[in-house]
Amino acid sequence: MKRASVWVLCICLWVISGCAKPSFPPIDNSLSVVISLDVKGETVTFLNAKNGRVIARWEINKPFRGGALSPDRRTLLLYGPDLDRVYRYNLATGKQRDEWKTGSGIISATATPDGSTWFFGDNQHHAVRVWSENGKELTRLRVGHSPLTLLINDAGTELYAIDFQAGRTFVIDAVHHRLIRSFAVPKMALGGLVREQQGELWVGGHGSGSRVETNIHVYSLPDGRLRQMIAAPVMPIDFIETDRGVFVLSHGSNTMHRFAPDGNRLASMSVGANPFAMEAAGGRLYIASYDSDEIIVVDEATLRPLARWKTGDGPLQLLIREGRT
Repeated sequence: MKRASVWVLCICLWVISGCAKPSFPPIDNSLSVVISLDVKGETVTFLNAKNGRVIARWEINKPFRGGALSPDRRTLLLYGPDLDRVYRYNLATGKQRDEWKTGSGIISATATPDGSTWFFGDNQHHAVRVWSENGKELTRLRVGHSPLTLLINDAGTELYAIDFQAGRTFVIDAVHHRLIRSFAVPKMALGGLVREQQGELWVGGHGSGSRVETNIHVYSLPDGRLRQMIAAPVMPIDFIETDRGVFVLSHGSNTMHRFAPDGNRLASMSVGANPFAMEAAGGRLYIASYDSDEIIVVDEATLRPLARWKTGDGPLQLLIREGRT
């Protein structure tokens, strides 16, 4: 009887350990950090935004391909087309909060500013999927094929889903969860910037076939009309706007451009090796250099390189978490 009890206890402990959620080093709320999503190494690296010191490196060991921070900056979401769920982690504790069982195919994510609603681009169901903050799916909106870029306006009322393969941008009512309209964009469109005061949507791209994209396409927000094209060779795929202008990362030429609000190019600089992502904070630009496994830190005002910080293997995306006092 005692022997049987021991075996039952061992089995129970095995089951409990197998179901335990992973825990990682916590990230202090007071620290401002640059978060590097290192997809090749399946790690997340947290660096002090002031000096580049590595605060922690989370060994996720799952094939994630993207991530997002909750609007309150407390929760990190990780997702990927080969994962069957979205993983959510509490930054302050380093513990996994929960999992949202989305099924595979998730390629992009964004939330309303109040965090009440999440939108996920799904390239298997060819849809934008709408989820509540409690992890319940509310609806699915059919769009193109691969809604790889999701952008939401500051008010959280309109979502722009730029499809990578279909050559269209879909405008979605983010409050009532319905499709409003769509308009044509180049195929293999990737990355964008909503400029509400100017009534514009800037759209970047990778290019298709033998034709690489060299221009930013600027569309009217109210009607989707093409207003102008701005040269930004080659493959402009990421955008940041600050009070010093619009910064555009052209991944195909390892170049970062700075533009005036009217689209006039002010400066360009070579940066990184196969750069994929860019963020801005505290008067600095942080650029992910995928092939060299590092972040290039650039002074926003002078475009002078300030530092090079090592990341994990294959930094594909960057996030900024400002510290709380």
